[in-house]
Amino acid sequence: MKRRSLLFWPALASLPFLAAQVREVVVNPNFSGTVYALKENSTGSFAHYRFEPGAHTKWHTHEMGQVILCEEGVCRSQIKGGPVIELRTGETTYVPPGSTHWQGAAPKEGGTQFNVQRGKTTWLDDVSEAEYNAAPQTGKR
Repeated sequence: MKRRSLLFWPALASLPFLAAQVREVVVNPNFSGTVYALKENSTGSFAHYRFEPGAHTKWHTHEMGQVILCEEGVCRSQIKGGPVIELRTGETTYVPPGSTHWQGAAPKEGGTQFNVQRGKTTWLDDVSEAEYNAAPQTGKR
């Protein structure tokens, strides 16, 4: 009996945290088990761009991160200080919250990106030619 009560109290103590994060139970015949719709800090936006060969963004950050999907062609991305990542159709990469990065197309081949990001975007400096033209690493980050 004592053992159960010891396990119960930490679970009970976490209820205020859960109450702040979880707003409603999802009732859907396509889901099994208990599923919650998170409302707090769950807003996001998407961007859908076609970058022609050589086109790319400036350095920038997303307050709560970004997922980059190369929908078609060849796309590139780089987190400041890391390698240039080259993505092909269907490949994705994740940019952690607050990470300074850029994205665009390869120098000789365009690419279409579907990106999902959360929080504020902060635009920074131009990407130098040396940074953009660095030898890429292929595949997921």
